[in-house]
Amino acid sequence: MLVYGFLCLYLKRIGLNRKNNNGGFSLIEILLALAIGSIIFISMYSILDFTLTGSKLADMEDEILLNGQYALEHIKREIREADEIIGLHKIEGAEDKYDNNFGFVIKKYNETASYKYNYSTYYFENNKIWRDAFNTNVDKLPRAANLKGSNEIAEYVISIEGTGIDFDSKLIRLSFTFKGEAGKERRFETQLGIRCPILY
Repeated sequence: MLVYGFLCLYLKRIGLNRKNNNGGFSLIEILLALAIGSIIFISMYSILDFTLTGSKLADMEDEILLNGQYALEHIKREIREADEIIGLHKIEGAEDKYDNNFGFVIKKYNETASYKYNYSTYYFENNKIWRDAFNTNVDKLPRAANLKGSNEIAEYVISIEGTGIDFDSKLIRLSFTFKGEAGKERRFETQLGIRCPILY
């Protein structure tokens, strides 16, 4: 609207210098002003739309990077703090409960805590990585039904292919593929040696 106003003033000034000026605008002048104003408006709108789209994609990329880094660091920290790594097949009903599981359960012991034993496991479902846990004072393997209280660890996950545990070499591999709205995939991978006892 501001551009249109300036154009009208400019065209009026031009019109005042004509010999036979009646103080108004001709139809051609008005159409010309509308055409120029429309071109400028469409150009500015396109630039604004392009900028907003680019900003949204950059924000999504940042979100995916944060999700990937957080997921890796969170799980790595819990594995390093483990007192024992247990094969998922040792937990009654766990393989049926978790279709896309990481293959192991992390056991932690804290003598001063209200519940001395903590068991946790990770799995992939609905494009998210989840953590289920169970606290107890009894030094006995829990059943899968006890592992609950799911916490979301990361979203935008499309695959955990390659994630698992090799009990013979005492290695855990984490491999997550993320995908945002832009369709670009990002892969986050790491491999950890197990330093604590293993039950498998």
